[in-house]
Amino acid sequence: MKFRELDTGLLSASENMVLDQALLELQVADPLPTLRFLSFAPACVLVGYFQEVDQEIRRGYCEEQGIEINRRITGGGTIYFDPSQLGWELIAPANLFPYQSDELYRIVGNAVADGLRKLGIDAFFKPRNDIEVNGKKISGMGGITLKNAFLFQGTLLVQDKIEEMLFSLKVPIEKLKPKEIDSIRERVTCIEKELGSIPTREELKEAIKFGMKKNLGIETFKGDLRPSEKVRAEKLKAYFSSEDWIYKIKFPENSQGLLTGTFRSPLGTIKANLHINTKPKILKATYITGDFFIEKRELIFDLERLLKNIPLKEDKILKIIDDFFKNEKSFPVDDLMGAFKEAFGKWKWIQFGFTPNEANNIFNVNFQPGEEFNPKVFLFPYCSKSTTCGFRRERGCPQCGGCTIGDGFSLAERFNLETITILTFEDLMDHFIILKQRGITEYIGSCCEPFYIKHQERFRDSGLKGLLINIENSTCYDLGKAHDAYVGTFESQTDLNLPLIKKVFSWLYNLKSGTL
Repeated sequence: MKFRELDTGLLSASENMVLDQALLELQVADPLPTLRFLSFAPACVLVGYFQEVDQEIRRGYCEEQGIEINRRITGGGTIYFDPSQLGWELIAPANLFPYQSDELYRIVGNAVADGLRKLGIDAFFKPRNDIEVNGKKISGMGGITLKNAFLFQGTLLVQDKIEEMLFSLKVPIEKLKPKEIDSIRERVTCIEKELGSIPTREELKEAIKFGMKKNLGIETFKGDLRPSEKVRAEKLKAYFSSEDWIYKIKFPENSQGLLTGTFRSPLGTIKANLHINTKPKILKATYITGDFFIEKRELIFDLERLLKNIPLKEDKILKIIDDFFKNEKSFPVDDLMGAFKEAFGKWKWIQFGFTPNEANNIFNVNFQPGEEFNPKVFLFPYCSKSTTCGFRRERGCPQCGGCTIGDGFSLAERFNLETITILTFEDLMDHFIILKQRGITEYIGSCCEPFYIKHQERFRDSGLKGLLINIENSTCYDLGKAHDAYVGTFESQTDLNLPLIKKVFSWLYNLKSGTL
């Protein structure tokens, strides 16, 4: 089977997208089976055809770094391309490859994996559309059909550009801390890392052609763009670089976001990061991170593939997890379930009108939104009082306006909640006992997320129902002063998230009045 071999070199994002469309259209009108090699310069991010730019890309970062933004003609997720990567495409009449979709992915995936093995990389195709090395992704694929023609494409990761990718894309990781970046790096590899060096472009192309010949019988001959393809590309050029193309899809604000659920136990901490679309109720992608031990890390990556682009239904997703680990007795499945259940608790807040960001700043203890909840007290952190206030380490507050605690006290009192300032961690534990002795089983409080995660077991074990609202700015944990806070000597000041507290109080009022 003869294919024209094209190498269009380094082109801008719009130039490459123009050629994709022109080559596919002309394949319909005037077939010439083609194997195209391509690269991008400058670096770019490409959303899938059905995605919205602002929900997938950190536009500010990309604009600051000179990273181009564009849209692919193919579906799928957003991709970061740097000049080191090598893309490949098969553009041909559909009748040359009369396979079902999954079979085509398998055959082409095996072709690319065979090419990488020729280079000395132990690569294998991983359904549905990845090529892996020891459980780590090194290449992905996707395609599109147009009438009687198709375009099937993929890319080879050549150098480690993980940090640039993560800062360019809104991946399902919240804060992009070094640990989180390393966690993503565990899932991805590149040619340079596997070989210790970078093959030439020609060597990479020869490897791909070797795999294509072995698996698909493709023989190539060197060729150039045809005059008709150049003419069509020139006509498409303005549109594929326009905002009408790049920003053609707009979704309602806050229709997409990240939900996180964390479960801490003696076995470690597991965090489920769920990238969701709230309108069609889709789980777009999942990343499972944390500080826990698992002998076969690839199990996590395989599970993440199952939890991608599926309906956002708690019972079905938990069943997928349960079925997946049925024969893996060593993995802490209950802890993982706990993390997902906490994330789904935040999904329930969205059902009650909260945004994904607001939901992530609410922590449920021993109850789920919608259940009966009648708190009697509000527990405030002493660190949100002014550092110059004489009441910083006292229970009460003069509500002088010098810090957010005064407004917090005022709000709590309006809802007939008793106000208590918590002075240390041990003071909190003592008050849990005191509350139970007084017959109080439900409370609202405010604390930072790191404090909640670190002491999550103690919160759960208290047996009390709690609703905790994250504070708004730098915490003792951010500043490396966690021990000072533990013993009550933290000298910096934090702020309550008053808008979210007000919204939670409104929700509580509606819950009590039965209007939810």
